[in-house]
Amino acid sequence: MWRVLNFVRILLIAIMTVFCSTAGTVLTIITFSPNLSAKLMPRLWSGFILRVSGVKLIITGREHVDVARPSIYVSNHESQMDIPALFYALWIPSFFIAKKEIRRIPFMGWYMILAGMIFVDRKNSESARQSMKAAAKKIQNGKSVISFPEGTRNRDGKMLLFKRGTFVIAKEGNIPIVPISIKGAREVVAPGEFRIKPGTVFLNIGKPIYPGDHPELKEDQLANFVREEVIRLRAT
Repeated sequence: MWRVLNFVRILLIAIMTVFCSTAGTVLTIITFSPNLSAKLMPRLWSGFILRVSGVKLIITGREHVDVARPSIYVSNHESQMDIPALFYALWIPSFFIAKKEIRRIPFMGWYMILAGMIFVDRKNSESARQSMKAAAKKIQNGKSVISFPEGTRNRDGKMLLFKRGTFVIAKEGNIPIVPISIKGAREVVAPGEFRIKPGTVFLNIGKPIYPGDHPELKEDQLANFVREEVIRLRAT
């Protein structure tokens, strides 16, 4: 029975993804601006996914999200459910730093390209640097960016080391870093699996960290400092 229910859930999510991607593309073309679609479509899409999947989202620290303050939101990466959880919790025009393979996905990838999402080739260091520059430019233009500095979903539940790229641009521009911990998403959708199990996802948003307040920390040290804060948030 669970297989039938799981299939229905995945089918509904796929249909909603196509709908929101198509609507977002049309809205972006009509308005000549990705900002409106970047706020409305992810919220609609993520809310639907959470409801269909039977996910209860508990958010702590929502007061640390400042729409008027361009920031880099940094989170651990547990599951495919992380992205809808973050989109729904933040509800601000925000742009993901995503691996380049995603842009090849029909509908969703096309919309992400048009909306101005940032893609990074993790195997090409020069491409990665250019992606970080693109992220920095968006932040300078008043937009926020969401990053998973682990680079991929951790498979065994242990948080991976944070890659330094995100923290290079944060340090150069003294851009506030908002640490976020996600817990419980792995139990809903485990990495490498397609079975959706209803459950509770806890999202804890910490206070912004300004690199300028820690001038003694180099990029790698700043990455580890933020990682330790995400670990602390996840444990509370």
